[in-house]
Amino acid sequence: MNNEQHPSFRMQFDIGTIKHLGLQMYSTLPSVIGELVANGWDANATEVHIEMPEGPMDQSVSEITIQDNGLGMSDEDIREKYMIVGRDRRQSDGVDQTPLPLQRKVMGRKGIGKFSAFGIAREMEVESVRDGRISRFTMNYGEMLKRADDRVIDFPAQSPTGTVKCGTKITLRSITKFHNRRIPPAPLRRRLARRFAVIGASDQFEVTINGRQISVEDRDLQRLLERDTDGNPYVWTYPSQEIQPDTGWIVSGWIGALSRTRTDLDNIDRGIALMARGKLVQEPFVFQATVGQQYALSYLVGELHVEFVDDVEDTIGTSRNSLVWETEANRALQEWGRLEVNRIAREWASKRSRDNEVKLAENDLYVRFRTEADELGKGRALQLADKLVRQTINRNPTADIAEVEPVIKTSLDFLRFDAFWEIVAEVTAAELDDVGRLIELFREWQIVEAKEMSRVTEGRIATITKFQELIEGGAMEVPTLHEFLKEFPWVIDPRWTLIADEVRYSQLLKEQFPESDTAPESDRRIDFLCVGSGTDLYVVEIKRPSLKASRKHLNQLEEYVIFMRSEIRTSTDPDHSYKDVIGYLICGDMVSTQEVEEKKKMLQDTKIYVRLYRDLLSHVQRIHGQFLKRYRELQEARKGSQMTSQQAD
Repeated sequence: MNNEQHPSFRMQFDIGTIKHLGLQMYSTLPSVIGELVANGWDANATEVHIEMPEGPMDQSVSEITIQDNGLGMSDEDIREKYMIVGRDRRQSDGVDQTPLPLQRKVMGRKGIGKFSAFGIAREMEVESVRDGRISRFTMNYGEMLKRADDRVIDFPAQSPTGTVKCGTKITLRSITKFHNRRIPPAPLRRRLARRFAVIGASDQFEVTINGRQISVEDRDLQRLLERDTDGNPYVWTYPSQEIQPDTGWIVSGWIGALSRTRTDLDNIDRGIALMARGKLVQEPFVFQATVGQQYALSYLVGELHVEFVDDVEDTIGTSRNSLVWETEANRALQEWGRLEVNRIAREWASKRSRDNEVKLAENDLYVRFRTEADELGKGRALQLADKLVRQTINRNPTADIAEVEPVIKTSLDFLRFDAFWEIVAEVTAAELDDVGRLIELFREWQIVEAKEMSRVTEGRIATITKFQELIEGGAMEVPTLHEFLKEFPWVIDPRWTLIADEVRYSQLLKEQFPESDTAPESDRRIDFLCVGSGTDLYVVEIKRPSLKASRKHLNQLEEYVIFMRSEIRTSTDPDHSYKDVIGYLICGDMVSTQEVEEKKKMLQDTKIYVRLYRDLLSHVQRIHGQFLKRYRELQEARKGSQMTSQQAD
């Protein structure tokens, strides 16, 4: 079989379209592989086998293959269908089902999924068998760039490899996204499982990665849901619900709340995924819900089937992983979803609070407090403690009972001090118009509050000491420092008390700016992460304590921030929405030159900062040292006030 028998395969194209449909829209491995798996479904395949390197990706030798046992393509199919950019197969062929015996609903429509491969690779080889005839050719992005002005390119026919007996095999080479990094198959398996509702024996569609089948457990998120005190999952189901009367816009599926105590929730994208024709059409999101219980939204997951979005009218975005919301049906879907998510978040918060109160009644420390209060006859103390604990639970239903134990412990500590409870009683009984007395009483409260805060302060200073030991002791492995900073984010910035670990943005940044293998060990980063706090996204690059930051490092940090600012401006995901990006470089010291100093000052004006390890320690110690000083001043002022009162008597 030679090239004369098989002329080249010609494609007419616009390079701008290829860039838009490939490089820009498909930048993650699950989305790229997902499009190629969907092609196997549309080809009536019953098996799709994905093979990828187990070790780190090497651009020069690594390959990813996706091979199915479907109908395959003949030379004519390739020329008249596959090579036509933007061909709507449902409209062109006049059918939206695959042939017998399976007669599946076709997933593809726009004829652009083939270009998804260029989002992660620069070369894609296609080898396909139809009716015993084999066709093989390679699309190379670099060659397409060279022919951009001609707007046409011929891909030479190649001899068969002998490895394809039926169906189609896609081989991706020159992998650009994962330079010298290992891609764990388990997260990819889970993410692919969430992109398809048809993987499994019931739909005769088996997908494997490196020989291991994607199983029902990989996509069964309901097994990870929170369970109430009766053992029932936190789940809301929709057997078949019409979102507007007499429209035929039917929703089915479920929404649930993940357990915060599970340890196997890594790589689970929070939010509700929308499916049509067995394939993901909207990445997990929360329908732009704005419920007061915002914390509840970060626990919600689910899967809803909305066949009407891809029925007669195509209302799915070009990238096939988000809906176009401007249509009447999709606007109705979004409003329905927003109201449902708000309702579920409220019900979940109430349900979680009730469960927490049940657990509270069984808490050993709380039982001890009730017992001691009863023995001392402190009925008022018990009543107030109940109120404090329940208020704490209701304010934050996500909290584990262990997190409200400090409230119980504080009550136990003060249980025998009548002055503490007298202050509470006086504040409760004080007349509103007695301003002077209220101020005096609240000053007393200030002393009590300061005492409690001093405990927090002392704990933070102990944490800072631990951080110093990590630095000086050289325990600077990525998990150690990363997890430490996630648990104690105020070490970097004392204003950070609650942060969101933006794994997706961190991954995107690492893929866009891979670290060179030739970089000396002393210059290599310890970690590279993005965290969200409020409306700001923070890019944090952590270098080794021995590193002296040069102008090169400052320029790199500036590039990271500029890139992420561009990303958040174009992001349409409401769950990862930020107004600005702020950069931090954490290192041991800086090169002492005028050029570096001027660059540092210039970056500060654009919210890009350098933090030295010694500055982190001294800054937090100084802030909390001032608080301890204020506490001592309050104590002295109180003593002076008491002495004056005694002398007057």
